[in-house]
Amino acid sequence: MKVLVATTSIGDLDPVRATQVIGGAWTDRSPHVTLTTRPMSAGGGGFVSAVGAVPSAEQRLVVHDDEPVTVVRDADGRVYVEAAQVLAVRREDRSSYALGQVLAGLVADGVTDLVVGVGDVTCLDGGLGMLQALVDGDAPADDLTWLDELRDRLRDVRITAAVDDNLPLLGFHGAAASAGLDAQEAQAREQAMGAYVDRARRVVPAARDLLTGNERRLDREPGAGAGGGLAYGLLLLGGRLREAPDVVAEVNGLEEAIAAADLVVTGETVFDWRSLEHSVLARVSRSAAAAAKPVVVLAHEQQVGRREAMSLGIAGTYSVIDPGRRGPDRRTGQEPEVRLASLVRRVAGTWTPA
Repeated sequence: MKVLVATTSIGDLDPVRATQVIGGAWTDRSPHVTLTTRPMSAGGGGFVSAVGAVPSAEQRLVVHDDEPVTVVRDADGRVYVEAAQVLAVRREDRSSYALGQVLAGLVADGVTDLVVGVGDVTCLDGGLGMLQALVDGDAPADDLTWLDELRDRLRDVRITAAVDDNLPLLGFHGAAASAGLDAQEAQAREQAMGAYVDRARRVVPAARDLLTGNERRLDREPGAGAGGGLAYGLLLLGGRLREAPDVVAEVNGLEEAIAAADLVVTGETVFDWRSLEHSVLARVSRSAAAAAKPVVVLAHEQQVGRREAMSLGIAGTYSVIDPGRRGPDRRTGQEPEVRLASLVRRVAGTWTPA
């Protein structure tokens, strides 16, 4: 029997380590199976490790502010950058400036195809800091006429934002409103972002829809608010948005791996209502269902019922913490990795008995 493990991060385990733990425990319990792994990511933490797990990919280190940053180059010369990794050092200032410095260095090195994972980031500057760093760092925020020159300089660089949601930039469901801020700060951030969008529109006018003739405003594009608006900043550079799980699936050949498998295993830290769309779990489950392959979900915590899970074609869901419980489970002093492996062995005994 052929089993495919395609999971994103689970708890503190990045996608690569999570697939290793699941795969090792599964074959320990069912040594007769043929196991294949495809680490996945929604564009946040673990994005470059998932892409870098592809045999043809090359990982390299770049140094920013004396901190090493891992980027990945694939066989086609495309370079993948994980914004969450770059911005983790200065997360508190909510600026994307450091990312712009890293991208500027890559462009200076001759990179012409960039994919930026913007998950797990809440910059809330709409990518303005990134854009300023790509110029020279001294570009004024209140006058964006320099943006035209920057766009022209990068016209031969293909830019893709790998997003983890479809949030617009502004509004009740926008970047600031979804960042978990108190009402006063969220309103202030929203106003600042709105003023920034107005300035940007004077330099980068909205395109027209070819069918309706209506304006297609970049700030209203689904996903423009991803990464605290970082995706919007990449759109201003002429970039495009793609769902991060699709990006990773294309790189690692997920569809082919599913077609060759008899059982698909996926997972994430918390299986809740947000997992039902724009997630690795949803991407893997829908592909497995389309190929008529049973899919099993492993999670640290489960908050979704059987009916919702069945809407994705999921055949079974299992969690380290009993369904209905929330927060840490203190019943045992075992490490999360050990407890996940224990769960996997039980599930393997059910789905792939000797």
